[in-house]
Amino acid sequence: MDTEPDMDIAPDTAPDFLILTAAEAASLGGPTADGAELAPLALADGETFVLPLATLTDPAHAARHAALAALPVAAVARELFPALPPAAG
Repeated sequence: MDTEPDMDIAPDTAPDFLILTAAEAASLGGPTADGAELAPLALADGETFVLPLATLTDPAHAARHAALAALPVAAVARELFPALPPAAG
């Protein structure tokens, strides 16, 4: 994939993720092996999706490794994830 995500990235502090478009998330998400599935997470912008970089080496997702390896990798700052609702107290 030759498109760069349009995100503020803090490479020194943020972990790396695989970056997906909505279309890639829809086509790559779902069951990959018995009891395993890929579930890309939407970032706060609602257009960019991510998967943990470890997905590339997880044997449970071997069927999708070639497609995943073609995705861009970027550090994703915590602020780019959707806010969690406050904990019930």
